[in-house]
Amino acid sequence: MDIETTLKQCEDHLFLAMKMSLRERSIYYHLFRHTRLVGKETALFAIDPLAAALSVSSSIRDDLRSLHDRGCIRIEEKSRNGHLIRVLLPLEIPGVVPEIQPADAVDIDAIDFFSGRVHLLALLARENQACFYCLKHVRPDNCELDHVVARAVGTDNSYRNIVVSCHECNTTKQAREPTDFLRSLYRCGMLSQPDLEGRLATLAQLQSGSLPPDLR
Repeated sequence: MDIETTLKQCEDHLFLAMKMSLRERSIYYHLFRHTRLVGKETALFAIDPLAAALSVSSSIRDDLRSLHDRGCIRIEEKSRNGHLIRVLLPLEIPGVVPEIQPADAVDIDAIDFFSGRVHLLALLARENQACFYCLKHVRPDNCELDHVVARAVGTDNSYRNIVVSCHECNTTKQAREPTDFLRSLYRCGMLSQPDLEGRLATLAQLQSGSLPPDLR
């Protein structure tokens, strides 16, 4: 049992759902303390000692019956020695803790990453705030969205084909093949040999679908 989570579920869900008074909450916590908290499924509670421990009157019998009727506890046996009580945790009581609904799955392959620059920040984060080609630092206000495979070849606005670039690379690349363009940057000294190798490897990852941007 995760004690912290259980206590939060008591405060956030159980007590509200069952409309428990402060007195009933105290009784529930006392029973919980001497059963589930110490690893016991049930425990025997004598009425008078229980009332004394909680500083309440002997009408605690009515409180126990009420908690039992609402399904918060189970009085499994009554005897001269007391009540054998099982305390139910919030998760064990149907309808108390709301079920977490799974978030709708996002089909990232169907998202348009070019039109309207809607996902610009996610792409910038993926590119570490740098031009995909020359690695120059860029900002949201001075960067461009570029088609790795030019639109003239076919419209592909997926995350596999849209990258962030600086204005210069976007202007000079045009419809050139991305590998050829990267090698031209190396030849003119804008990329080192390790940079070129890294860019070519990243390009392969991009086009294989291994670099989806984080849309959270």
